[in-house]
Amino acid sequence: MALNHFSDELSLLSFKKDLTGYSFDIFRQDAMAALSVALMTVPQAMAYAMLAGLPLTCGLFAAIYSSIIAAIFGSSRHLVVGPSNAIAILVQSGTSEILFTHYRGLSGAELDIMSVQVLTQLCLLIGIFQVLAAGCKLGRLTQFISHSVVVGYISGAAIAVVINQLFTFLGVPTFEGDHSLYEKAAYLVTHALESHWPTALVGISSLLLLIFFKRMDKRIPAPVITLALAGVVVSILNLTVFNSIEIEGIIEQRWQKVLLVGDSGNVYQVWPIFAFPFFDTSIMNQMLPFAFAVALLSVMETSSVSKTIAASSGQRLSTNQEIFGVGLGNLLSSFISAMPVGGSPSRSGLNFANGGQTRMAAILNAVFVAFILYSFSFLIMHIPLAALSALLLVTAANIINPRHFFLCIKATSSDAFVLWTTLLSCVFFSLDIAFYIGIILSITLYLKKAAIPQLVEYDIDDSGELMNLDLNKLHEHKTIRVIKVEGELFFGAADLFQTTLKTIAEDDTSTRVIILQLKNARDIDATVCLALQQLCDYLRGSGRHLVACGLTQQIWDVLSDSGMIEQIGKCNLFIFDERHPHLYMLKALHRARELAKEPGPVTKESVRVTEEDGVAEAIKEVIVPVNVNAKSVI
Repeated sequence: MALNHFSDELSLLSFKKDLTGYSFDIFRQDAMAALSVALMTVPQAMAYAMLAGLPLTCGLFAAIYSSIIAAIFGSSRHLVVGPSNAIAILVQSGTSEILFTHYRGLSGAELDIMSVQVLTQLCLLIGIFQVLAAGCKLGRLTQFISHSVVVGYISGAAIAVVINQLFTFLGVPTFEGDHSLYEKAAYLVTHALESHWPTALVGISSLLLLIFFKRMDKRIPAPVITLALAGVVVSILNLTVFNSIEIEGIIEQRWQKVLLVGDSGNVYQVWPIFAFPFFDTSIMNQMLPFAFAVALLSVMETSSVSKTIAASSGQRLSTNQEIFGVGLGNLLSSFISAMPVGGSPSRSGLNFANGGQTRMAAILNAVFVAFILYSFSFLIMHIPLAALSALLLVTAANIINPRHFFLCIKATSSDAFVLWTTLLSCVFFSLDIAFYIGIILSITLYLKKAAIPQLVEYDIDDSGELMNLDLNKLHEHKTIRVIKVEGELFFGAADLFQTTLKTIAEDDTSTRVIILQLKNARDIDATVCLALQQLCDYLRGSGRHLVACGLTQQIWDVLSDSGMIEQIGKCNLFIFDERHPHLYMLKALHRARELAKEPGPVTKESVRVTEEDGVAEAIKEVIVPVNVNAKSVI
């Protein structure tokens, strides 16, 4: 009987586990870790909002309120949820496509308002998808998406971050419209001379400072120091105003200003305005696949980060509980105009490295972010956008793990193909389409492998154990042939399964009975049942027989429900019994000899018939003098 070692049930009170035995010493450790994470969260949340083409408050609200909800209803003690690089770039790609298609006539403040409204509908759909997935316990389905897809997409997202942010980093006028990364890169190269050099110098200096601090000591809050220094330098050099010049008697204002955070929106607002999400059915068809892609990416990021940290901390996670927490966080985002959230690798890793003990650290991180925003927003407004772009360029480089990248390339040709296809799709297509291309490739390659069951011919020794078929007897004609079936027997494998067995019967006309050993066959379905029925009819039509043995309870139930037991004959089916691991094969061989009218050298036989679960079971002890070696049919 199968044992269920861990029940992945959802709970609305999962946070109670962290409060049990909570002490001031644990609180102190959580608070210290939370403060370090908050110093990283504030600049990252603003940078990701800017990357997504949204008001900065969208990223900050997600890092505060959605993060708290996800922490309360999740399961990981160290996971910090919030906006992330990969999600931000996918949001930017999708919202810009929808705005360009349906609201092309808007500009300025109207366009900003509509982009936020589209965002609320997006977050609502994402939250619904994730909560439903958690409720239906579909968390394990993410395992069917190979790591090569994730690595390929993350690499493509990193390229997208670099290309998109180089416009702000260098001060190059934005390429209007919905374009692929390839087109944006070509435009950037051809318009590089239009760079605003004061902006470019601020960006380059900030980038060098971030790299310097990172190499000197990773514990230094490099983003905070760099952004503060950039703001001070820009203010001292008076690069925050437009310069007026006179050309032929006409006064013009040349773009000599280094753009600041304050120019892109107000970040003084700490308390969000709760409102029902915007819902426009006219954009639903375009929104749904895009929302599903963001939801899936959010789940995969969250699952990957939490499992990686749990491998070091030893915590047992509930994947569906984690998805449930993130889903509720995204539902909240739809009501407060915040960005979609997912697990953050950098912030979660910093939380764990700095000694965070419970989910209270993630909650305190959100509280500290709100405090910093409320107390120092007048300083935040003076941060140059080019410095934030430099921070995004650094984080884009950090999200690519070189070891994982080269491992996927070198592991198998399939992994390399999926990775490069996903990556190149990010460059030439929209990011959500690229993500789906990678997923479809991954699942297709999995099904291709799973659809090839392993059929191997064996003989049986004196105790009923399968023995390898002797290579010298590969072409020897036999009345009874034993075929062991291993692997998935779902609809994708049915044709190959049936064709192979028919080929065996056709090649050796002396074969009277085929014994199928199905103990290691899995996931039998209606298509395979039909294939068995057709095989059975084919054999009977030529005066031969089919015997199936080693049936697990799952296989027996499927055969019973489909009516195949009556088709094959209950007397030709033998269930696997763990108490007598070889008995089913001995009984199958005895029945095969009856059908083939081949008595065989039986030296001892005892028969006991019992009625168990309504099925007559004949137990026979048979000594069979056979010996041999594996012939792989497939």
